[in-house]
Amino acid sequence: MQSRLSKVGLAGLAFVLASTLTLLSVLVQRTGPELVHYGNLCGPTFNDPCYRPVLKGGFPFAYLFDIPGVSVEGKLAFVEDTLYPGALILDFIVYFTAIVLSILVASRCRSVLTRGANRAGA
Repeated sequence: MQSRLSKVGLAGLAFVLASTLTLLSVLVQRTGPELVHYGNLCGPTFNDPCYRPVLKGGFPFAYLFDIPGVSVEGKLAFVEDTLYPGALILDFIVYFTAIVLSILVASRCRSVLTRGANRAGA
């Protein structure tokens, strides 16, 4: 019974850590190569559309994209900018999988070390 509770606790911890890492990954910001419409005062006649590389945040998949002209330029905010839920979910899956695999590897190493210590002591 205690083993089942510890597994549920570890899964809950992995969920919380993956959620935190996913939300904090928005601090990893980069621009481009996607272009966004930024105005219409470009070109030789100053009436062609202007395009600029967009600021985006999230790692390994960018899930928050800046909207020029609507939000504060050069800053990402969940309320003002475009959120792509699919990329957000993919980020969460990557972090959750990495954490669960780390827990499994640590658990296996611990059990191997425990068995080796028990055999040496016997």
